[in-house]
Amino acid sequence: MRRHREITNWRKARRSVQNGDCVEVGWTTEVVGYRDTKQAGRQTGAQPMLLVSLAAHAAFLAAIQAGRVDSA
Repeated sequence: MRRHREITNWRKARRSVQNGDCVEVGWTTEVVGYRDTKQAGRQTGAQPMLLVSLAAHAAFLAAIQAGRVDSA
């Protein structure tokens, strides 16, 4: 899947801490990507990330909002 190269709108989580231990999320019309903030400076294509479909991302958010995901 090469759609990650199209992600240009990475956003840092609002609850991120200032020590660099953060997660960023970015998306296209087809996928949502998650990556470690420390990976942002790496060359495109060399950045490890988790890619999921829009449907999977929506299901994940719904599970969080419903309290079905452990926050520990």
